[in-house]
Amino acid sequence: MKKFGLIGNPLGHSLSPLIHSEILKRTGFDADYSLYEIKPEEFGVLAALDGFNVTIPYKETIIPFLDKLDESAVFENNGAVNCVKDKIGYNTDVFGFEKAIEALGADLGSRVCLLGHGGSGKMIADRVRTAGGELTIAVRDSIYALGGEFDLLINSTPVGMHPNVKDSPIDFENISAKYVLDLIYNPAETKLLSLAKKKGAKIMNGLIMLAWQAIKSHEIWYGGKISEQDADEIIQKITASLS
Repeated sequence: MKKFGLIGNPLGHSLSPLIHSEILKRTGFDADYSLYEIKPEEFGVLAALDGFNVTIPYKETIIPFLDKLDESAVFENNGAVNCVKDKIGYNTDVFGFEKAIEALGADLGSRVCLLGHGGSGKMIADRVRTAGGELTIAVRDSIYALGGEFDLLINSTPVGMHPNVKDSPIDFENISAKYVLDLIYNPAETKLLSLAKKKGAKIMNGLIMLAWQAIKSHEIWYGGKISEQDADEIIQKITASLS
């Protein structure tokens, strides 16, 4: 049996085992997917895995431990990895993010505001610039001074993630946006999304992105692919579990 997993810290909120078990069930591949809540000095245990995903806070920390980066994981002079096979780092978040934007109906070549500029944020900034969008990035203290009108607002910070469900990176008092994507998926509707919906924005959480980046990881690990219908069924099942 092959062994795959997710590394990060903390991982208590993760839906990844459920999503990956559903993908494995549909591809018929014999493998186990587990969580590895480890510290950087424990990265040695990863040598026993046939492939793994990477989440907060290790999407950049993992890079020195790899032999090379696939072009999907390189953004201007920076890199961010969320999928590894044979000590090669990939970024399947790119694929998942583009699927989410398509489902939301938003346009990256518009006025985009990005909250946070970590591993996922750097990937998103790269995609917006490539699409020719007008990008505003707000990090830490600058988030509180943020104001203006945007076509699309994206939250790549962990603010509002379970269990801190009453938190929001912004209050929307001085901001308006037609579309809001929060990469957080637990809770299904974050405080940020709730505030945005009250102001008339079309909203989406990070579940579609999470599911499709996972699907792309299986394609890298062993060539596993599933249909759009299977993907929709997985997303529906995860959504129901959050409810």
